[in-house]
Amino acid sequence: MKLEKNWRYKTIEHLEKVKWPCHEFNSFLVNRMQELRKIPLNKFTTEDLRIMIGQEIGLYYLIPLALEKLTDNLWAEGDFLKVTS
Repeated sequence: MKLEKNWRYKTIEHLEKVKWPCHEFNSFLVNRMQELRKIPLNKFTTEDLRIMIGQEIGLYYLIPLALEKLTDNLWAEGDFLKVTS
C-alpha cells in the first residue's frame, strides 16, 4: 500500500476512508479515540500516538510517526501514569 501525498496532514478517518458512527460512551478512551480519528496526524502528540497505537488503530500511519519521535528522543513518553502498589 502506498501512502497518499501529504498523508501527515490528513486524518486517520480520511486516510482509511472509514467514518466511525457517533457514540457517546462514558469512557475517556473511546471518546478520545473518536476525536483523534478526526485530527490531522501532524497535530498528534506523543500521548495521542500512545493511545492510538495501544488500541491498534491506524498503525500503518502511526508507527512511522512514532519511530520518528523515538529517533529524535529515545525516551519520549506520553502522559500515561504508571500505577504501582
